[in-house]
Amino acid sequence: MLIYIVDDNLDLSDFISFALANEGYRVHTFPCPIEALDHMRNHQLQPTLLITDYHMAMLNGYELHQQVNQLAPEVKTIVISERAIQHLIGKLHFLQKPFAPEHLLKLIRVVHST
Repeated sequence: MLIYIVDDNLDLSDFISFALANEGYRVHTFPCPIEALDHMRNHQLQPTLLITDYHMAMLNGYELHQQVNQLAPEVKTIVISERAIQHLIGKLHFLQKPFAPEHLLKLIRVVHST
């Protein structure tokens, strides 16, 4: 499974990337939504899962999901944020920061099985 992590907090991206790589997932991390979209277009990759922060410059996590979904309609998305933003992301999956790696891994299994 290919997972894109998009978060402008590099420490958190590295933390998530390390935890997922240890579980055998293929991971690409991006500090900016535009870089993730460009990478998808330039490498013709379609991630299975997008994990994105909600609050970022240029595009928020929901807007990023919408654009990724145009390139990869089957992608599933988990939005992370320190604030309760479920009302802003529709039916996308949500995980509130801070979270333990096992909570993220459990949610990934749930999302991947749906």
